[in-house]
Amino acid sequence: MKKFNLIISMAWLCLFFTFSYAQEQTHDMFFATMQSDDAKGLQLNHPNDIKILKSANGYSAVMLSDKAAEELHHKVLVHGPGFIYENSAKNAMSAIENIAKMSSRVHQKVAFSITQEALVRQSLDLVNNINIANQIQELESYGTRYHTTNFARQAILDLKDKWEGIAAGRNDVSVRIVEHTSTAMPSVIMTITGTEKPDEFVILGGHADSTAGGNNSNAPGADDNASGIATITEAARVLFSMNFRPKRTIEFMAFAAEEVGLRGSKEIAEDYRNRNVNVVSYMQLDMTNYKGSTNDVYVSTDSYNDDTLNNFMIALLNYYNASGVHSITYGTSQCNYGCSDHYSWAQEGYAVTFPFEAKFGEHNPNIHTTRDTFDRSPTPNATHAAKFAKLALEYLIEISNGVTTGGPGGGGACTTTVNSFPYGQGFEGSIGSWDQSTTDDLNWTINSNATPSNGTGPGSAIEGSSYIYVEASGNGSGFPGKRAILNSPCFDLTGLSTASFSFKYHMQGDAVGTLSVEASTDNGSSWTTVFSKSGTQGSNWNEESIDLGSYIGSVIQFRFNAVTGNSWQGDISIDDINVGESVVDPGPSTCEALNFNDFAITAFSNQDSAGDYTVTNGGSGLSLQNNSWKYIALDYTVTSATVIEFDFSSTSQGEIHGIGFENDNTLTADRYFKVHGTQNYGVTNYDNYSIGTIRYVIPIGSFYTGAMDRLVFVNDNDAGTGNTSVFSNVKIYEGSCTGSLRSSITDFGSIAPVLGDQDEGILSSLKINPNPTKDSFMINFGNDSTNDIEATLYTISGAKISQLPLRPGINNFSAKKLRLKAGIYLIEIETSGEESVVQKIIIR
Repeated sequence: MKKFNLIISMAWLCLFFTFSYAQEQTHDMFFATMQSDDAKGLQLNHPNDIKILKSANGYSAVMLSDKAAEELHHKVLVHGPGFIYENSAKNAMSAIENIAKMSSRVHQKVAFSITQEALVRQSLDLVNNINIANQIQELESYGTRYHTTNFARQAILDLKDKWEGIAAGRNDVSVRIVEHTSTAMPSVIMTITGTEKPDEFVILGGHADSTAGGNNSNAPGADDNASGIATITEAARVLFSMNFRPKRTIEFMAFAAEEVGLRGSKEIAEDYRNRNVNVVSYMQLDMTNYKGSTNDVYVSTDSYNDDTLNNFMIALLNYYNASGVHSITYGTSQCNYGCSDHYSWAQEGYAVTFPFEAKFGEHNPNIHTTRDTFDRSPTPNATHAAKFAKLALEYLIEISNGVTTGGPGGGGACTTTVNSFPYGQGFEGSIGSWDQSTTDDLNWTINSNATPSNGTGPGSAIEGSSYIYVEASGNGSGFPGKRAILNSPCFDLTGLSTASFSFKYHMQGDAVGTLSVEASTDNGSSWTTVFSKSGTQGSNWNEESIDLGSYIGSVIQFRFNAVTGNSWQGDISIDDINVGESVVDPGPSTCEALNFNDFAITAFSNQDSAGDYTVTNGGSGLSLQNNSWKYIALDYTVTSATVIEFDFSSTSQGEIHGIGFENDNTLTADRYFKVHGTQNYGVTNYDNYSIGTIRYVIPIGSFYTGAMDRLVFVNDNDAGTGNTSVFSNVKIYEGSCTGSLRSSITDFGSIAPVLGDQDEGILSSLKINPNPTKDSFMINFGNDSTNDIEATLYTISGAKISQLPLRPGINNFSAKKLRLKAGIYLIEIETSGEESVVQKIIIR
């Protein structure tokens, strides 16, 4: 009977829950996910228009009204709607749980290498910017493409006709309309079926809808995103004019309803994942025709973008666009949550990249208004958008056609096979059994001292007395985009049970290009990229170790493939190559505990207010009392195998107790591993301390890598006194350490960082109110800082207006005295030891 009553009770609860949501949704509310800070802000200002269902990992599942969605869209400082539409509460809550896992879900299945030079260079000469300009104005002429209007549907149907027209009846091409459940606006997809690998897809996409806030009957959307659709159309036209028939399948996509939560792309990406479609790569074009920054292209580096694909995009720019008539300058920038349609594909585990028209925050200030018209572009006749068409062609041709061919410089079939391990090569006076390619641009050079150009290479070898490097000096000979390939002997791994390939590399300078390591199991006929780095990697030698477990039982060959940047300031060096069983060198600490008597204990950043500490147990322990952040100077290159081990105890719980590496005196939240405390801050995967002394073994290299110069110890307690933490027996090592709890780096596997959602530092308490305001407003901080604080005021387009000195506490200002007209402005707040904070203020 009790069981029956329980069933009846649960049934009533389910009915009530369903009824409650049904009642809520009658007020035109829908489900979505967004950043928790944005959700809290909307709830504060629009309590009747948002309901927070669940929060985790810094994100919230919500019910949202159209009014609140528009307010969030208006509020976002960089790009995109700021929220992702979900069709149910269950999906919304599931989505925020999976956000932390997104970066680990991408499984790179295909090598990205430059192999199609002749075809790419042919395509670049065929790009016509006037075609792009005409298409932008054609889409603008609909007046609005807001997803609920008939104009939006008509624009998609007309685009289908245009794409069918440029395909000219080819039997390997199809164009289809995709209807959606979450919007009346359809999407359109054009497919060119691959000749050799038709089940592998290379996709280029962008959204076709537009918005202008409260006036969606007039939303021209010329740059956002008629420019992206016009650029995609021109790339497709060029390929058809070349009669290009890709080996992998290419798809062009124009999505519905991006401006209201990525609805069209989300449904399509989910469908592709549900059908297990093998999408090799996805590239987004959303706004291409407003040059608002110094460089032409900015590659988005948000965590959900794929690093390998991004590095390949940069390699393309270095190789094809370093100079000449097709020159494209580039930089990197970061967008925000739900930035554009590529997020939908990343959410499903696909590799994505997003090159953008300007640095985020400096892009077109007219978007989402009635002023987003073609005539407001600062460059005439879509010449800026044409650069993106060229990059899109490089991306499409190289990845869709690079199935079986080797890279520039030929295959490099090996004449020597190594079957005795461990194998080492330090280039002591010769390159041994390695071979220089005969059809690339440059040779690798053996060197014993510093490279000839200051600040472009190491001062000496990392092992032995010499190393090998690529000299980038010489305009036209050493740069731009010059390639140097060094082929290894073959390595017979049939007798090994585990294997790894490790090497040291050095990449320093303002114009460093790209270094790739590629592997071949067919004697150089085809190559797979197993490592790639672009840009400067610091002034120290770096180490990389590549697990060869998947190649056990094979004969494998490697090659170092370097491409120089756009000036002489970019040498690339290699030393100390090792192939053999997967045994990791313990590293410089040799598993000995740090002796704190050997170090100066120094206050870190602007956080150390109490400054109380004691070195204990003959130097093996560091005791921090009250509110103390300390560091010791420790030069250490954190690799993917780096582990930190320590014993920890605490007398009482403060806000943050933790440890982490740093490379400057500024807080970087995702480098500190919190083990105890009330504040949800930093990396919280190991936040489980309760009582006594606990030993922690943290594989730091699973979370971040790079050259560091200090180790930080945190005992944060803003309440002041009565709090002591002891860090003792601190060991730092590579891979494993005899006698420790750690046996092998592979024990930990891939770890997704769980990041806290509470900030630390004085800027975390920043408030600007009232906002919006007609005149008076306050900038308010906490009162616990002695550092200088400064605010810089900008227009929404990034023009600097003035600088304002601030003090802890309340700072009062008058818009009239600052001569601010009605409009939207950005305020950047800076203080020593913290990353700057940018907020928006609206003057009415």
